[in-house]
Amino acid sequence: MTIKELMSLELFKTCKLLTGDIGLTNEVDSAMVLEALDIENWSKKNQLILTSLYAFKDLPTTDLINFFQKMKNLGVSGLVVKMDRLITVLPDWLVTLCFEHQIPLIKVEQEISYEKIMLTIYEPLLNHQGHLLRTYYDVRQRFTKVERNLHSFEQIMETFYQLIQLPCTLSIPALSLDIHKGPSFEQYIVQKKDYIETNEFTKNYYERLNLFSLDSSQQATALQTEITTRFGSPCTLIVYQLKQTIEASHMMIIENVIDIIHERLQMEYLLKKERYARMNNLADAILQNTPTSLDELNSLLEEAKMNNFRYYQGITFSAKAGETYPHNSEILTRLYALRSNTIFFEHYNYTVILYNLEKMEQEIKKEEIKKIIDATTLESEEITISFSLVKEKGELKEILLECLDAIRFNQHFHIDPIVSINDLGIFRYFMRENQAEQLEKLVPPQLHLLWEKHEELFLTLYTFFQVGRNYKKTAETLFLHSKTIRYRLNKIEHLLNIDLTNPIQLVNYEIGTYLLKTKRRDK
Repeated sequence: MTIKELMSLELFKTCKLLTGDIGLTNEVDSAMVLEALDIENWSKKNQLILTSLYAFKDLPTTDLINFFQKMKNLGVSGLVVKMDRLITVLPDWLVTLCFEHQIPLIKVEQEISYEKIMLTIYEPLLNHQGHLLRTYYDVRQRFTKVERNLHSFEQIMETFYQLIQLPCTLSIPALSLDIHKGPSFEQYIVQKKDYIETNEFTKNYYERLNLFSLDSSQQATALQTEITTRFGSPCTLIVYQLKQTIEASHMMIIENVIDIIHERLQMEYLLKKERYARMNNLADAILQNTPTSLDELNSLLEEAKMNNFRYYQGITFSAKAGETYPHNSEILTRLYALRSNTIFFEHYNYTVILYNLEKMEQEIKKEEIKKIIDATTLESEEITISFSLVKEKGELKEILLECLDAIRFNQHFHIDPIVSINDLGIFRYFMRENQAEQLEKLVPPQLHLLWEKHEELFLTLYTFFQVGRNYKKTAETLFLHSKTIRYRLNKIEHLLNIDLTNPIQLVNYEIGTYLLKTKRRDK
């Protein structure tokens, strides 16, 4: 109820509004008799203050001004002064301060009691609140009756549209849902957004959107609210209308549907979590605890819908020391989409994806992965993506072993952020027995010292081996004079106590040089 609506009530028709058009649209939600100056302790926004001015008698001007400033800051709806035998004329300062602070001033005659004033104010307020509560109850009952049959968000929105009779949209990005009911507002653009105040019966936050159509030059208004979800991103409910304000009864309908949507979102999350756990366990049983019985393996593959084709391939990715990075979910999403028949499971320090391939030609190769995954991101976060060779059903157990072998090798001796088991060559047999430490023991101690203390000399030796032990090509590759190369290699011979012309003696040093070249220096 507004001040203007209040003044139209029968009792207030005999009262006088002394401040003209000031504050006629002020909302009145409650009323209180106040005969004290500490208004900040008793009053609140949209409240009508009733007083007989006894507390203001002989007050200094500064105190009066301070009181009115407090009323304005609180958002008081207006001031009602009841005349009596001691106050027959309103003081000029009262009218002046009401004008200055834009507070409506209503004069009530002596014969009208406080009781009648309060009853007159509260009767329409209580009727309005009763109407809102009945609306909320009726809408809740409507949803309760059909809730058993609300198996989808589509049905929820259809019921909501029937109740509110306004165009509405529900967007749930996490579930890839975008449902619209009623005339479309797609051609409208948002010109302005602002939060709106709600009543005591609402618990959600709302934004008012001012919309404009570029096609028809027509304006519209939308009410938008976000509904929190456990999926990581909120869903959005929008109700469209041509009017600037939305009815309080409509707010009750919206509050109800938000509750229903939230409940359904909770159910969807639990179902998705349950399905994820079930599929994760299935993938774990297939890849990590592969049954020896073919019948049992077929049963697991059938349940996972992964027994359609002859061939299988795996891709695994893992960050350094099993750490988790924001890009992990994005990597999983992109790799998962490489083929249609897919299942995955997440271990505490790696994620593995299994693909069921119809033909050998569908094999996933390094070039394909590099097109969809940024290698720079992998390098910066020390993430390794490894992939197995294509296997048949009887070799399923080998898939995870090959992927993990490649990851372990890459974490010790970095080849590339994306590696295949084939990239390991003969070293894969050391990884199969989890003997990365034994592999490092192949490196002679003097060579390891050269790698640690003389990086320039080590690079010269590595390049020398890489170009087939050719002095001239080593100089050209490093952009150095051949004499410099010979000087460095002579120094290396002395430090390592080896003969660079003896091929048998150099085999171990050459292998060790390649291993150290790929080894991360921060280890």
